[in-house]
Amino acid sequence: MATGDASPTLVWGPLLSATTMEYLDSGRLRDQVHKRSPLWNWLRSGERIKVLSGGERIKLPVMFEGSGNFKRYEGLEVLDVTGYDGITNAFFDWKQASTAVIISGRELRSNQGENRVRDLWKDKMFQAEGTLADELATDGYSDGTANGSKQTTGLAAMIATTTTSGTYATINTANNTAWRNNVTTSVGNAAVNLLSNLRSLYNDCTEISGVEGEPDAIFTTQTVAEVLEALVIPAIRYVGGQEANLYAKPRYRNATVNWEAKCTSGTLYLLNSRHVFAFVHRDANFSQMPSGMQNPVNQDAFVAPILWQGNMGTNLRAALGKLTGLT
Repeated sequence: MATGDASPTLVWGPLLSATTMEYLDSGRLRDQVHKRSPLWNWLRSGERIKVLSGGERIKLPVMFEGSGNFKRYEGLEVLDVTGYDGITNAFFDWKQASTAVIISGRELRSNQGENRVRDLWKDKMFQAEGTLADELATDGYSDGTANGSKQTTGLAAMIATTTTSGTYATINTANNTAWRNNVTTSVGNAAVNLLSNLRSLYNDCTEISGVEGEPDAIFTTQTVAEVLEALVIPAIRYVGGQEANLYAKPRYRNATVNWEAKCTSGTLYLLNSRHVFAFVHRDANFSQMPSGMQNPVNQDAFVAPILWQGNMGTNLRAALGKLTGLT
């Protein structure tokens, strides 16, 4: 006769590694993280997140001037065939981040049975999702200098407040006027000054050489978004005799208005989806380490780091702009 209840025999390491890998490979973690941040969801939904296979750095070609050999001529007049350059490369460093799913041996032993393990694992993954989403949302609006410049280089660096000096993506803006974004500072009272300044900024970001399309996204704070909505919603549009859907996100011209708590107070970013990108390495795209979930020799636990390696960037800063000092 048995002297006691038999406990199920499970090889926890391979089981949890396989379960975690299945979840990560499904793409659900990436989807959930991106959807929690309006900025990252916008990047994801427009396929502006580029998956790369390697490279020391991320390289984007940038055109900073025309050919310079345009000439009006008549008859057999000699043409201008002077050679030209006008194209350089912007380099973006890889930035890395991680979180870890950690399950103690006590938690495992207290949650015997397949269903209970799955519930515990789902709770741990939910925690990881929240952490990744919160930190990437912060990084999306950053200047990339936190933690010894290990932070993702976000919108604050891409669309700088000072445009006549400084270096972005290894290109010095003091020497290259074409590598300057548009910015208007000290806007002041949003209810009075927002629309006129936004109108000029929108036009400045549209009427430039090399731009594709018009700005199509605005990212700002809840306070500024509500002021802008109050200003633009009274101009109700009618399509086919029907009143426009007032429950949809408000738009200014071609740009959808989004707000996020992580955006810097008093700031509005005007983006063009054809010229803003995010990059991620295919082997660190919210991925588990190849070794899977590990059992440390000095801990009664199982640990699975989840890795991310990438950055944000642009190939045309002049197509992007921001307003600051909104009150």
